[in-house]
Amino acid sequence: MIRCYAGADAWTGGRVELDEAESKHLVGVMRAREGTRIELLDGAGRVAEAEVAVVDRRRAVARILAERVASPWTPRRILGVALVREQKMDWLIQKAVELGAHAIWPMTTARSVVKLRGPDAAKKTARWRAIALGACKQSGNPWLPEIAEPRGLAEAVAALGGVGGCFGALQEGATPMADYFARLRQEGRDSVGMLVGPEGDFGPGEVELLLGAGMQPVSLGPIVLRVETAATVMLAGVQYEWSRSPTA
Repeated sequence: MIRCYAGADAWTGGRVELDEAESKHLVGVMRAREGTRIELLDGAGRVAEAEVAVVDRRRAVARILAERVASPWTPRRILGVALVREQKMDWLIQKAVELGAHAIWPMTTARSVVKLRGPDAAKKTARWRAIALGACKQSGNPWLPEIAEPRGLAEAVAALGGVGGCFGALQEGATPMADYFARLRQEGRDSVGMLVGPEGDFGPGEVELLLGAGMQPVSLGPIVLRVETAATVMLAGVQYEWSRSPTA
């Protein structure tokens, strides 16, 4: 089924008016006609089955047939990840949405290959938000994640506040990721913060900062992973742990 996005303010009186971008895609690309059944998402958990009522490439209108509000996913998943090159970052954003990330915070770290500031940062953030929206529509994820502008590691740690969390670590003695997530689940945690460093890992000063903030170093296994791989492994680990039977 064709999926379209419309913000909450577009839902009025059993009808939803799509913006120009969504209308153009629905009518011009997907060739929808009056009566075509579609699914609508508002990015905040509301999902509706609808049919096209007005065919217009600028302002298409859909009539709601049935709607529901999806149950919130737990735990809330906050992913802070060191910037990587464009295509890898695009892929990472897409997969993070598919794996249920609620917030994605691109980070600049001491060893980051990519560093973005000012207009470049704003432009990239807009691109990532568009990719996230597309991933929600493709996957059926009803929760559009927050995509923040690039920030430094210290800012990301401060933004986590009481959430705390973990960071991927190559150091010996790091807690196995699966054990850490199992413990959080047993404690009834409703939010999980996860930080992934750049190629070459976080620097010594950054590790000191993370440990000082109470962040837990976790091991993702004996193989050195790329940034984008590590991020998806951590998100998949959360999804797996919280989807298991309580008695598993």
